Amino acid sequence: MAIKRRDLMAATAAALAMPALGTPAAAQANELVIGHSAVTTGPLQSLLVTNRIPVEMALADINGAGGVNGKKLRIASFDTAGDPRQAQVAARRFAEDEGALCILGPASSGECRVAFPAGERLGIVQCSNSATAPGITDNMKFAFRNTSDEMTQFRRLLKVMKNKGMPVSNAAIAYATDEFISKTLGENVIPAALREAGVPLVKTVGYPIQAFDISSQIAELVRNPTDVVALGGTIEPAVKVLKEMRRQGHKGRMIGSGVMSDPTLPEKVGADGEGTLYPSFFYSDLNDLTRRFTARFAEGTKAAGMTRNSPHHTDAAAFDIVHIYAEAMRRAKVTGEPGKRAAERIAIRDQMLSMESWNFEGVLGRTWFFPDGAARLPAHVIEVRGGKLALVESLYEG
Repeated sequence: MAIKRRDLMAATAAALAMPALGTPAAAQANELVIGHSAVTTGPLQSLLVTNRIPVEMALADINGAGGVNGKKLRIASFDTAGDPRQAQVAARRFAEDEGALCILGPASSGECRVAFPAGERLGIVQCSNSATAPGITDNMKFAFRNTSDEMTQFRRLLKVMKNKGMPVSNAAIAYATDEFISKTLGENVIPAALREAGVPLVKTVGYPIQAFDISSQIAELVRNPTDVVALGGTIEPAVKVLKEMRRQGHKGRMIGSGVMSDPTLPEKVGADGEGTLYPSFFYSDLNDLTRRFTARFAEGTKAAGMTRNSPHHTDAAAFDIVHIYAEAMRRAKVTGEPGKRAAERIAIRDQMLSMESWNFEGVLGRTWFFPDGAARLPAHVIEVRGGKLALVESLYEG
């Protein structure tokens, strides 16, 4: 629902005034608690620190409309710094000390590998807004993610490229060897997707994510030129690889996975990035709903003094997760009473598994969860074109 700017700013200020974590057994009779395994420090913070803004936006929406079942929602936040061990601590803290009914996060796939099993033991739903490693929610009863996995998205990217007649007769891979999702992409996901699509893989090079000089690795790609160079990694190494490719004269198109998705990519790569392609499950200029969300997000980040004012897909996913949890609580008629907490956590899980019948429409589009806990979301294939991001095509299936 629409909410006035002054109301949003007031709710944001109130949320910022709260301590990151309350005292043990902090859930009060008049509130329903959602834990947030956030990343505000550490190596992933430049991408994920903005997630708190859409969380505050969603909280303002819900509480401004009267809350859930006559009670206000409260977000209890814990900074994991992207550390899997801290994500596990957060899950236990939320479940045992904060009285949370469910948890937003953790963000990264590496964190989820550790925290999701902890949530299984604790019997509390966790829903990641960022984890995209294939199979991360498999064989779990309380693990969800409001994302599409990288294999699905890369398949869709290659399909769109072929449909549009883009040159993709052969490919090379460049990936960071010392980061979990980058390594998964470079060694498993991208090679498998290329094989499925019948695209020969000519060369693979790896590099440490913090490497200052990658000229020798890129020289190998230049000696074996290909139509495309697939990047297994996040935005920072993508920019480094792309600029070095162009410096050495490689003319191939850079293609990336969802983890390379970044609304600031055009300004970071400049003219070197023309034609770069990646899939994302969020596109800010898709429709009126996404445009309103983007405008509100920009207001919130500017008010908080943040440098990035365009939402990332993890921001959009976090916003929708809070609304999904609120609707699951309504349908489950949760009370937050301590004696009912274990049963109500299960009831929230069960409602989320039946979400296809809700006809839920969030900023990521019509959304529901498959039995394996992964969300049904689109791939918006986006191209850097003329210094801006342009939508090439959207696919839900394939």
